[in-house]
Amino acid sequence: MSENSLISDLRNGDQKTLEKIYSDYRTGFLAFLTTTHNCSTEVAIDIYQYVILSFYENVVDGNFVEMSEAGLKTYLFSIGKNKLLGDLRKRSKLSLLEAYSDDALIEEGSLETTINERYDEVSDVISNLGNPCKRILELFYFNKLSTDEIAKIMGYNNGNTVKNLKYKCIQRIKKIVS
Repeated sequence: MSENSLISDLRNGDQKTLEKIYSDYRTGFLAFLTTTHNCSTEVAIDIYQYVILSFYENVVDGNFVEMSEAGLKTYLFSIGKNKLLGDLRKRSKLSLLEAYSDDALIEEGSLETTINERYDEVSDVISNLGNPCKRILELFYFNKLSTDEIAKIMGYNNGNTVKNLKYKCIQRIKKIVS
C-alpha cells in the first residue's frame, strides 16, 4: 500500500491505518531518538505520541496534502526531532531563569557583579569573533534590525541565511564562554 493511499485512508477515518502507521514506525523512532539524540526512552515515547497526534491532526485538518519524496518515515522523524530540540531549548531557558531567580543563593550585590562579569566576558568574545559574526550580532541586537534587513546590508540572499549564521555565531559564543 502506498503512503499516499495511507493518507487517503486516514482522511476517511480508518483507525486501522493509524494503528498500522503507529506500530510500523514506533521501534525505529524510539531507537532514533534514544541513540542519536541521547534521549531517555520515556521522553522518546512521549514525543512519539506527540508526533503521531500531530501527524494525524495535520492529515484530518487538510494541512497534509500529499506525501513528498522523502516519505512518511522522514516526515515523522522530523516532527519528533524538532519537538525534542524545542523542548530542550525551553528547558535550558527555564533552568537559566531558575538559576537567577533563587534569591537565597545570591548575596546582595553579587548578582549585579556576576552579570557584569558575564557581560564583559561575552563582549570580549564577540569582539574577537570577527566578521560576519560580530557584524550580524551588532546589527541584530544593538541596532535592532531584522534578519531581512541585515541580509540586504551584508549582501546575503535572504533573512534565513542570516538566521542560520546568527545561530551558529551564538553557538560559538556559548562554546567559548562555557
